[in-house]
Amino acid sequence: MAQDSHIIPLAPPRAYPEKRSRKSGKCFVYFLSTIVILSIIMLILSMIFFRFKSPSFELDHINVQNLQFSNSTNSSSFNMNMGGEIIVDNDNFGQINYQDSSMSVLLYDNVTIGIANVNVGRVEARKSKRIGISLQLRTNYQLNYSYGSLSSDINSRMLKLTSFGEFRGKVKAMKIISKHKTSIMNCTMNLNLTSQAIQDLLCS
Repeated sequence: MAQDSHIIPLAPPRAYPEKRSRKSGKCFVYFLSTIVILSIIMLILSMIFFRFKSPSFELDHINVQNLQFSNSTNSSSFNMNMGGEIIVDNDNFGQINYQDSSMSVLLYDNVTIGIANVNVGRVEARKSKRIGISLQLRTNYQLNYSYGSLSSDINSRMLKLTSFGEFRGKVKAMKIISKHKTSIMNCTMNLNLTSQAIQDLLCS
């Protein structure tokens, strides 16, 4: 009996492995949640900052200089200098480095009578820029077949002109990714020979 009184019962074993497994499971869940949240954030940022848009541009502020025209029995012609501005809008979150672009002024049946070139430059992110252009409009032998229309329009003192422009550039986002973009512009306008001014300018 004396020996039994000195027996000390053993404590039950602690469940350490179960707690560790629960902690490791929670860490794994937290890790997956973090990956999902970061993926969503990266997706949103890519949709905002890496969504490349073509720049919009339009013809504005046109001046007519040195206008000369004639309308004789055998031929009709007109010559003039035209100055103006192109407004380029960059809605991207990166700058646009535009390359050599051009604008043509057409008269009757797509006969080109003048071309203006736009030199290399850039438009900063989320900004607009005005680019000056100048060109000479000259009638030539190609208009002989349209003599009747040209003669009639000169007599009415109103010529209808059409312009076509192509703007090419490279959009660079966050100085990491770049993409080439091209925009097209079509404009119609009336040249008033009496006032020597452009009227009814409409671009799309």
